[in-house]
Amino acid sequence: MLEVKDYSKQELADAIYANNIKPESRLHKLWREISGCPELVAELHRLHYHTGDTGYTAQMVERIKYHLCID
Repeated sequence: MLEVKDYSKQELADAIYANNIKPESRLHKLWREISGCPELVAELHRLHYHTGDTGYTAQMVERIKYHLCID
């Protein structure tokens, strides 16, 4: 179960894909999944996310969990 809290981008990718993807591919996969969901991208932008940011706030993580159907 993914805890809702602030994460760096790499920490979140590692937490989500720890068991099924090589470490060097996790961050890229997370970004592909996020960018493939226009509703999620719109919500992240409403929460003041910018692609240059180094992490996600707890609110952003909550929305990522919802849209990507992550426990």
